[in-house]
Amino acid sequence: MARLSLLILLLWQAVALVAEEAPDSLPDRPLTTTYRLGAGGMHALSTYLTPIPHTGATFALEGEWRRALSGSRPLEQTWHAGFDMGFLQDAAGASAMTNVGLELCWNMQRRFRPVRDLTLTAGAGLLLEGGLLYLPRNSNNPVAARASVNLTLNAGADYSFKLWGYPLRAFEQVSLPSLGVFFSPHYGQSYYEIYLGDRNGLARCGWWGNHFLIDNLVGLEVPVCGIRLQLGYGLSVKSSFASDINTRITSHRCVIGISTDWINVTRRK
Repeated sequence: MARLSLLILLLWQAVALVAEEAPDSLPDRPLTTTYRLGAGGMHALSTYLTPIPHTGATFALEGEWRRALSGSRPLEQTWHAGFDMGFLQDAAGASAMTNVGLELCWNMQRRFRPVRDLTLTAGAGLLLEGGLLYLPRNSNNPVAARASVNLTLNAGADYSFKLWGYPLRAFEQVSLPSLGVFFSPHYGQSYYEIYLGDRNGLARCGWWGNHFLIDNLVGLEVPVCGIRLQLGYGLSVKSSFASDINTRITSHRCVIGISTDWINVTRRK
């Protein structure tokens, strides 16, 4: 019994020592990682390929990594990567079209807390976006490629509350590219002509008037078994108009995701 009492006393002292040192050893900048899956409907039109719009199903996969800057908790940077794919048909079902999209975004944001439980973010960043529409029915030009580099404005809001004593968080994230450069061939110009050297005027200055993009996500976050489950709705619009070529790709998706916080714990000397 004496040995058992001594062992319990030593364990209690060890736990107390760890509890005293833990707040100093844990960093205050956790890495928040979020992974989402989305599925919904898409409407696509590219007059470079056909004047007939196509609609169908779309699926998306995206990841987000967010962390506050060292020594400046109100400032945080976010990396975002996304991939989506759509399987579309015209109204008569006579032709099929495939959409593939890829984007990589870096944002710098500042956090504000005007009232308790409400957090607002605002900032700017850089977006690399590209993809293609594939219409095998066209023999000469079956592909309409797109690529752009954009300066973006972004904003967000989240509100924490309790429902029947259970903690929840409602959030919204908006990204609005405002100025950039995008690729667009001339009307009737084939990619074979571009390959042969006809590359004048392919890079266009983009703004809201000729190259409009927006990505909006609204959702609810629920803590479940040590992680946070996200359920939401996402809207994405990609449009451009240059050289009489009109391109519009709109998607509506239901989104489900998981979010966790990662903390690096280092050994203190």
